[in-house]
Amino acid sequence: MPPATTRSLPEVVLQLGDPRLRWPSKDVEDARSADVRALSAHLFESLASLRAAHGFGRALAAPQVGRRLRVIAYDLGEGPRVMLNPKITARSEETFTLWDDCFSFPDLLVRVRRARSITLDFLDASGRPQTWRDLGPAESELFQHELDHLDGVLAIDRLVDADSVVTREEFARARERYLALVDHRSPTL
Repeated sequence: MPPATTRSLPEVVLQLGDPRLRWPSKDVEDARSADVRALSAHLFESLASLRAAHGFGRALAAPQVGRRLRVIAYDLGEGPRVMLNPKITARSEETFTLWDDCFSFPDLLVRVRRARSITLDFLDASGRPQTWRDLGPAESELFQHELDHLDGVLAIDRLVDADSVVTREEFARARERYLALVDHRSPTL
């Protein structure tokens, strides 16, 4: 009997052009349900695999693996965590530009404008309400990106202008030229 074939985890992430990336997500009703726990575990495993495969990435949203739930897995260096039903409750008026990357189009970088700081309300894995106030630029841009995924919005929808898309290969060739075009350097670049 031939061995069963399996898909590697990076392949489970929906890619640019898949219409499911455009579907808005539904709120999680029970943070402790078996389905939410299984989805969280899958997101943690996928995030770790994707980081190893691509060399970047701090978070992954449920819509990127084909699930229409408001769930984000993230790892900011203290191990994987999950946020459920996140909502931005405040944004700074001050903004900045940066080159953004995404597992759904890993070979591209897009220049976007984001709020310099946000306040975020969400539920943790146990269903307890959390509030993160006045996040700094690195976390602020990350969670704005991930919450966009939950709403069916992609970073390419937020381009600064028509010249704000570049391949990773071209970016690497002219790194300093491209970095001079933004106000903030992403921790992953």
